[in-house]
Amino acid sequence: MGRATSNRILALIVILALVLSAVSALVSSLRDDVEFSVDTPEGVVQLYLTAIIEGKNDQAASYFASSSNCDASDLDRAYVSETLRVNLVSTSIEGDSAYVKIDANTGASGPFEDGYTESHTYRLTQESGKWLIEGIPWPLWDCGTVNK
Repeated sequence: MGRATSNRILALIVILALVLSAVSALVSSLRDDVEFSVDTPEGVVQLYLTAIIEGKNDQAASYFASSSNCDASDLDRAYVSETLRVNLVSTSIEGDSAYVKIDANTGASGPFEDGYTESHTYRLTQESGKWLIEGIPWPLWDCGTVNK
């Protein structure tokens, strides 16, 4: 086999790999979003994050447990990327406590661009039969303080 033939085969393999990557990216971007029940920990986290993305911070704060020091004014100061995409990683429920782990992907605006992924775990508790978020949940890093 000659050098020209080897180069053509290699070029064909590269083109095929690029086409498959593009198709994969397109299929994953067209995938329907899963909507979880509000009666589940992952459903509450999904509603919380959706409200934040839509700028409905009062609604997002309604998912905080009564023990939380966080409120809508804390969310007003939080930064959320316009390219945010959140993926559910896992959920574990232990009695009246639950842990929901997500991956937050930011920074990529196209199918071949690198983004940044960070993992966050939400701790939830049941109050009056509803799952609510405890602690200082992402995208918050502190609550109840105002920088002057």
